[in-house]
Amino acid sequence: MKKTLLAMSILLGLLGFSACGEASNRTVYQYRETEVFQNFYVKKTVYTPGELKLYYRGGAFKDNTVRCYGADFEDLGDAFAYTFQNGVLTIRADFAEQISGLMIDDPGQSVRYRLRYLNSSQFASLTDIFWYDDGWSETGDAEAYYSAEELQAEADRKAAIRQETLETFALLEGTWVCEDGLRKYEFTVSEDKSGMACSQMWWNEGEQSWEEQYVFAKSAFQTKGFDALLAVGFDCDADCDYDEIAEKAEKLIAITLVNSDPAAADVCVLYDSEENIIRDTDTIYHKQ
Repeated sequence: MKKTLLAMSILLGLLGFSACGEASNRTVYQYRETEVFQNFYVKKTVYTPGELKLYYRGGAFKDNTVRCYGADFEDLGDAFAYTFQNGVLTIRADFAEQISGLMIDDPGQSVRYRLRYLNSSQFASLTDIFWYDDGWSETGDAEAYYSAEELQAEADRKAAIRQETLETFALLEGTWVCEDGLRKYEFTVSEDKSGMACSQMWWNEGEQSWEEQYVFAKSAFQTKGFDALLAVGFDCDADCDYDEIAEKAEKLIAITLVNSDPAAADVCVLYDSEENIIRDTDTIYHKQ
């Protein structure tokens, strides 16, 4: 009998250590792998009707922006109130018990914390970090955070972007010279095809030399049709013949070379697929 009671006691203790505990209409999820990023730890989440409490340590939160997400990481909207106080984030909302994920923005540290599966033992997190010389990057256990379907969709998306980039690089590669020979573009794909150097050049008559604006792009994308005109800043006023413009726009492709320096401007050129030329305001460039 004593052995039976001891076994039951051990079993209950193990159950108490697992992720979820329920009492009345209060549900508690406690997590084993709790560190989110650099000494910011999530300890547990407590759900009650109309309220969620996230217990944490580390992280100097006060007026940080918070977003709430459902089971499929859909945004649950703005109808909620929240406070940070003494290591507890309290969220009050009619949908509180539907919250499965949170995003906490920490602009002072240039990071965003993304918490997911708060209402299960599969709690996972990612942190987005902004680097001034490289833009946003993601750190954390992506395989734990994303579902298999999401990981595959992201892999497919990246493959499509890569394919479009390579096709765009191949289309532009070479030298394009305007009709008077005083301006030109030079596009050179790197040997490993990881990027393209773009030099926009113009002849300085006084110095008798070429001046240059240089950009190195690691990716590129195309915008076609009427949207191509909008991409290059075409202004269509009330007197425009939209049908005529739309007809001419069918052959146009706006090509954007994404600058590898996120703080600098991208390069956008307008390519005429019918005549195989680049148009730049009133200038036409032919491929050599």
